Amino acid sequence: MKTFLKILFGIGAVLLLINIAGLFKTMRNPELYEENRTGRLNDITIEYPEINEMLLKKPDESNREFAIRLNKIVSKGMIHYWRDPAIDKYHLRVPIWENYMLFAASYIKPDRYLKYEFTNYRKNLERGLGVCSTHSTVVKGVLNEHGIEAELWDIAGHVVVTAQVSENESIILDPDYGIFVPYDIEAIESDPEITRASYASMHELYKPEYDDPYTTDIVVDLYGKEGNHTYVIDHWFEHFSYVAIWVLPFLFMLPGIFLFNKK
Repeated sequence: MKTFLKILFGIGAVLLLINIAGLFKTMRNPELYEENRTGRLNDITIEYPEINEMLLKKPDESNREFAIRLNKIVSKGMIHYWRDPAIDKYHLRVPIWENYMLFAASYIKPDRYLKYEFTNYRKNLERGLGVCSTHSTVVKGVLNEHGIEAELWDIAGHVVVTAQVSENESIILDPDYGIFVPYDIEAIESDPEITRASYASMHELYKPEYDDPYTTDIVVDLYGKEGNHTYVIDHWFEHFSYVAIWVLPFLFMLPGIFLFNKK
């Protein structure tokens, strides 16, 4: 029994040290700024953690002005990249020192956790890469923290943000491209063509050699009524795990502590 308790204590101590080491590490790999496989021109120009200060609303800034500026910042502070080489290089698999439970889950249930999109927008921002839903999660999170109503909206597979910037105005934010549409979703669904002006320069966002760009026509078609719905990213296990990774080591160590104190 004493040997078993010592083993438990050792496991708990190791897990605790892993957590502590993670406090001094960041998931954003500096090589992100040199990544050339994204297909986008100037995909990322704002560094982390400097971007955090830019996400604060200015005293003289209206909700609308802030939302549009935020949309651009997030677009230039993250890259659009979700390919297999990023799994460990850019931490699409949550590293063990960040959350050893999510790390273990990537092997137990890889279809969900191998390429993991955080519920916590701050973690997505820190990591610095993702797809349209990842970028949109960051924008939604920042707007909500500033008291601005916003939600994720799936337009036939492409995720954007609907933001209520005033009592009478709702706009669409597309941080994957840094584009905003000055209409609400109802007006857009009634006439998707009103989005064309916002997305008119899509060809300028991609490298000439990229073979699979979203064109203006493609995006306008996405905004029709077919397949549009609210989109939710809310993983209960993520919330649980970020508490459990600290509680579990102490539970492992507690019996050993009692044993040592008794001696």
